[in-house]
Amino acid sequence: MNKKILTLLVSLAILGSSCSDFLSVNEVNPNNASKVPAKLLLPAALNNTATTMNNPDRFEFVYLWYGLWSISSGYSQPQSLVQYKLYNTSYENAFHESYTTAQNFTEIENSATDPKDVGYKAIGMIMKAYIMHNLVDVWGNVPYSEAFSAVGGILKPKYDDQKTIYEDLIKKLDAAIGLIQNRPADATEITSASDIMFGGDMTLWAKFANTIKLRMLVHQSGMAGRDAYIKSAIATTASVGYLGAGDGALSNPGYLNSAGKMNPFYNNYYKPDGTTQSDGVTYHNAGKDAVNWMVSTADPRLGRFFNPYSGVLFAGNSLGQAAPPLTAANTSKLGYKSGEKGYLIGTFDRSAPILTDFESLFVQAEAVERGYISGSGKDLYNAAVAQSFIYMGLTADEAATFLASEKNTVNYELAGNKINLILAQKWVALNGIAPVEVWTDYRRTGLPGVTIHFSEDASKQNETPPVRLLYPQREISVNNDNVVAVGAIDAFKSKIFWQNR
Repeated sequence: MNKKILTLLVSLAILGSSCSDFLSVNEVNPNNASKVPAKLLLPAALNNTATTMNNPDRFEFVYLWYGLWSISSGYSQPQSLVQYKLYNTSYENAFHESYTTAQNFTEIENSATDPKDVGYKAIGMIMKAYIMHNLVDVWGNVPYSEAFSAVGGILKPKYDDQKTIYEDLIKKLDAAIGLIQNRPADATEITSASDIMFGGDMTLWAKFANTIKLRMLVHQSGMAGRDAYIKSAIATTASVGYLGAGDGALSNPGYLNSAGKMNPFYNNYYKPDGTTQSDGVTYHNAGKDAVNWMVSTADPRLGRFFNPYSGVLFAGNSLGQAAPPLTAANTSKLGYKSGEKGYLIGTFDRSAPILTDFESLFVQAEAVERGYISGSGKDLYNAAVAQSFIYMGLTADEAATFLASEKNTVNYELAGNKINLILAQKWVALNGIAPVEVWTDYRRTGLPGVTIHFSEDASKQNETPPVRLLYPQREISVNNDNVVAVGAIDAFKSKIFWQNR
């Protein structure tokens, strides 16, 4: 593992007066990290988190494996994807970027030694928990207890048990919430120049922490004998509440219409002058399962997630489609309309989601149905769908009309299995927005409310996609003894601890 502590550009010193200055963590002497104030480290670390989670290159396999996207028939189908061939180099950048950013949040936490800076300490703890639980959800056992020592510390950290990491992260989130609730009256004000996600609103930070915690606990809902632990853990912070409508965790450092300074998702498809990136919008197309599902439910968001290939016609392909795929001219591209945020690709300055309000509401709705929290599952579900509509540029009235449908795949009252309904609509809403959570939902539940056609390639290595990624090649090269100590890893059989299928 690369144990260097990466810090900010000197130019960040002027960040307080202009949040549009950009945030690199790779060009300053790493030995000076402890001298950088938390208020300067924080925007870079938040921005880097959003960049990793919103860069399609990091997790595109989820959208392709689970029916949401396809690869245009104008390109050769990548064998690694259609045949489910994973390598130690597959998607490894997400691993290394996450650890670099988690180290920066550790520095924020450790630098907040003044009791007045307790807000920064709490934020560092919360964001580190967010990153680490995503790492566990993708790779299982990962370095944790020895991974964030100071310069000159442990250069080859051991890999910790994934369930143990999860349980410790829950405790860390509780502790961070406690710090927020008990911060002194003269606590340092955290401004929007530093906090590019919540603008220093510590109540929202506490709710965000509690939402991450709830998400992690719901992940474990299929585990035998886990209900008592889940309910007990939820009860300790139940009074804090969760992110509600309008409270999404969206990061924006002041995106500019300039190379390297745009929203990371948008940047994958368009250039600052409005022309397309090479192999950008022509590469990823609509998935057949997503299009068919949204057509069957008469979902107005269809024309926001995807563009019609002709008039009002939409179509997508399956991954590794056995029958001749639809031509590129007869396949929908990812949704885009110049200058409008309410489409999947959005705009150069659209805030990057870390955890949307509608995802939070879907998680809460599922938790209600499982008996973990109180409330109305129907109201939470309806609010989740409504906020997804609003995020995609539609209106609450349009959402209400949709939710009043006579279809049991939409209408909460008509649905026989409420959890299946929640998960199906969550699958739709998180398309292009939260890939790790889409993958997690399938692995822990099978998404029984959704029909997914897996790769049709005759040479695929398994009937269903891998359940985890393989450890990065760089880890094998520099920390091999600890990687080997984990034991043999099979991408199809080495399940994440919460996976019960």
